[in-house]
Amino acid sequence: MLPPVAQHGPKAPVKLSSTLVIADSAILTGTHSIIIMSESVVHPRCRLESMAGSLLIGKRCIIHERTHIGAIPTTGDGMGGGVTIGDYATIEATSVIEAGGTQIGEGTVVGIGARVGGGARIGKVSFPRSIL
Repeated sequence: MLPPVAQHGPKAPVKLSSTLVIADSAILTGTHSIIIMSESVVHPRCRLESMAGSLLIGKRCIIHERTHIGAIPTTGDGMGGGVTIGDYATIEATSVIEAGGTQIGEGTVVGIGARVGGGARIGKVSFPRSIL
């Protein structure tokens, strides 16, 4: 049994697929929208934060436990924008993906404990920047 998880910040507006599997201890917070597509899995104790911009997670993605997606960038450059994760991507345990127009391409695997900086574009990226 996991200890209770405190909800910090406002509840984000969400659009979730009916075929999504999401743990009840996952935290979705922020002011921008969070969209998670079909057949994706969000493991326990994940933090999906949309304070800096919208989050879009594609279909059949796996978000492992204790990840933080949409973290406020550590650099103070003021870059706006959210995070887009393409279809079939895997974000492994304890990874941090900063907001700021960050794009994770289709089929990309972000390793255990990795930190992806704000504005990064990794993997097979083909998203127009306008959807961020």
